[in-house]
Amino acid sequence: MEIDRNAARRATKLAAVVLCLVMAVQVVIVAVFTLGPHPLQSVTEVPAEPDAQAWDGAPSETLSLDRQQMTTPYGGGSVDNVTVQAVTNDTHVAFRLEWEDPTADTEIDEPDAYSDAAAIMLRSGSKPPVTMGANGEPVNIWYWRSSWQHSDADPGGDMYAYPHPDAETKPGEAAENPVSQSTNAQYGQNYYATGFGSLTNAETQPVAANGQRTDDGWAVVFQREHETAGDYDAVFEDGEQMYLTYAIWNGSADEANGEKSLSYQFLTLDPGDGTLSETDSADDEGANETDTNDSGVVASATTSARWAARAATNWPAAIILATGAAWLISYWRIRE
Repeated sequence: MEIDRNAARRATKLAAVVLCLVMAVQVVIVAVFTLGPHPLQSVTEVPAEPDAQAWDGAPSETLSLDRQQMTTPYGGGSVDNVTVQAVTNDTHVAFRLEWEDPTADTEIDEPDAYSDAAAIMLRSGSKPPVTMGANGEPVNIWYWRSSWQHSDADPGGDMYAYPHPDAETKPGEAAENPVSQSTNAQYGQNYYATGFGSLTNAETQPVAANGQRTDDGWAVVFQREHETAGDYDAVFEDGEQMYLTYAIWNGSADEANGEKSLSYQFLTLDPGDGTLSETDSADDEGANETDTNDSGVVASATTSARWAARAATNWPAAIILATGAAWLISYWRIRE
């Protein structure tokens, strides 16, 4: 069979156009359906300072916060959102939280004075209840308080001092309550909880924290080694997906204990592929009933998007077939 050279040249040009279009569609699909999850940035040295250069290129997620309305004392909600970043290396992991707060509340040396504070709640494996865990579902909580780091006076001052024949005593410090201590060398505290009212100081304290004022609020870094000896410490290992959520306290808004701004939505961290992303809001505890009713639609759309993204990244055969088919069809049509 003799080849029509003129038809072949024109068919080749059309096939080249089809090839370009197919590749462009692939790029668009990958861009659209892979927005959202962000890779956990790997760094040589995990930064302890909130203004370290390593944070400049780290992906971020911004979570909405709401008042605590699950148990007494209800309240909080003065902080609208918190922006979260994460970086890691072979030995350590760090999270950076930033939020707006026009007042720096660092002194608790008089009645009705409360400290600004922040916390991360973590659990490896399965998603815990947002109610600080539950029986059989312990969570790990990392906590930072501005008065530990930035107070100009003795945190607590004379407010908790009681007369004594020999000297003044502070029962919280005397009982070695970690929250009552005047200083905290690491500025961060490691806790466990199995539901509201069960917060327990962990025997091991591997968490360091560092908070700094920004132009309009606070930036706080939590840092920890991957491997720890605590019974319920978060596990940063391949195959163990991590669930995280956050709480912020604004001292000038009289927020303390249960009165806080918190996220009812979890972020997930996959230590295996380094992805930090939001969970579907309809799947989180604390979601509205209307969100629950729509969860099937959200899950279906999410599944379809993930399938399309995977298909878009494995198209070599499809590109070859599409280009070949375009050439053959064009050749025969032109030849006719």
